[in-house]
Amino acid sequence: MKELREPRSRLRRPQVLRDPAEEHRTATWLELFFDLCFVVAVAALARGLHDDPTLGGVLRFAGLFVPVWWAWMGFTWYATAFDNDDVPYRVSLLGAMLCILWLAASIDGLAEGRVLSFVLAYVALKTLLVGLFLRARRDASNVRAFATWYAAGNALGAAIWLSSLLVPEPGRYAVWAVALFVELLAPILAVRASGERGFHPEHIRERYGLFTLIVLGEAVLAVAAGTAGSGWDPTAVLTGVFGFVAAACIWWLYFDYVESSALTLGSRAAFFWGYGHLFIYASIAAFGVGIQLAIEGSAEPELLAAAAGAPPEGSDAAGASAILGGGAAAVYLLAISFIRSGCSRLPRGSRLVAGAACVHRDALPAPARPDGVRDALRAPVRARSVKELRTAASLSSSGLGRSVFPVPLFPCPVATQDVEDDEEGDQGDEAVADVARDRE
Repeated sequence: MKELREPRSRLRRPQVLRDPAEEHRTATWLELFFDLCFVVAVAALARGLHDDPTLGGVLRFAGLFVPVWWAWMGFTWYATAFDNDDVPYRVSLLGAMLCILWLAASIDGLAEGRVLSFVLAYVALKTLLVGLFLRARRDASNVRAFATWYAAGNALGAAIWLSSLLVPEPGRYAVWAVALFVELLAPILAVRASGERGFHPEHIRERYGLFTLIVLGEAVLAVAAGTAGSGWDPTAVLTGVFGFVAAACIWWLYFDYVESSALTLGSRAAFFWGYGHLFIYASIAAFGVGIQLAIEGSAEPELLAAAAGAPPEGSDAAGASAILGGGAAAVYLLAISFIRSGCSRLPRGSRLVAGAACVHRDALPAPARPDGVRDALRAPVRARSVKELRTAASLSSSGLGRSVFPVPLFPCPVATQDVEDDEEGDQGDEAVADVARDRE
């Protein structure tokens, strides 16, 4: 894309689209400062879950995590497209940071029904973002439709948030859900209207990685806080060590297996990648709370019951244990699988089942083994696999990323390398077509 930015005074520069192919694009100091404010917001959400580790507390945590995450998303994706580092932009981001602190300070009162401050803080954030997109709409004429949809979506969402103040509970929370749906839909419509990639893949990858470290820092802090309050009880210390090892595994899994290749595979894959991180972030934050509860509970068995306001033999301890052992870890792993499927264009579940039935026919009961059933299943699987192999070759030759199959679809040595001519393509087709036959 042609570079649109012009050297101007820092006082005011055109808010135009940055080059998505710009070399050495990294997070700015202002963006790092911006992220620090979200540390406070995530900590406030975690504190609320720690104080109420019941099913209701988990649902409240999950519901409130969405607007906090989405506030970060809005400004992050705006910055990757339009950050020009002039004074108006800096002032807007500093104002947003103040609103984030306001939002974080309002989270504790939500459990008692005090929603006015939270709603007004969130609406203020959206108003600043609308102003930024309107400025971009004026200056960046080549992506005017893109900026218009973003501005309209955020403005409508803010209006719905304000209208929720007129609705009593629990209907108010349904209005919040509608507002968030409108805001989440706006980027999809904006990209469809524009048809142009307005983000820098490497910059977005770094920004998401930095936010992952923010929420992971809450888990590390929970280990220290829980251990410090345990009186160095041996069991609590051992639980803290386990918690740190688990946090290290979370870090390892994310930075080794959550690839950013989806950002270059098209808008649909990019949305899978970007939106799927909601579950990664929320599960890591909840996992940190579970670690702290486990450390505190191992040192003082009555503590979990006191936190939930129920006897220890009630469901409170079980609910807190589910955060640590089942819920958060399971959601994290499923979120990684979801994002990797978007990056890799893995086959759908129905086709995996059909493929397993074809390849491992002998594992099926005798009535399910007729050759006609096998062949009927094998044909569409074979055809789709040939198509995916050709897609893999095309992506590899165009330099858009590594193989689209992190693991082979079938347990056989079918290569996904460049197809340089028709002869090699035919050999790949024959290899896939013979997979099921070779397994018999």
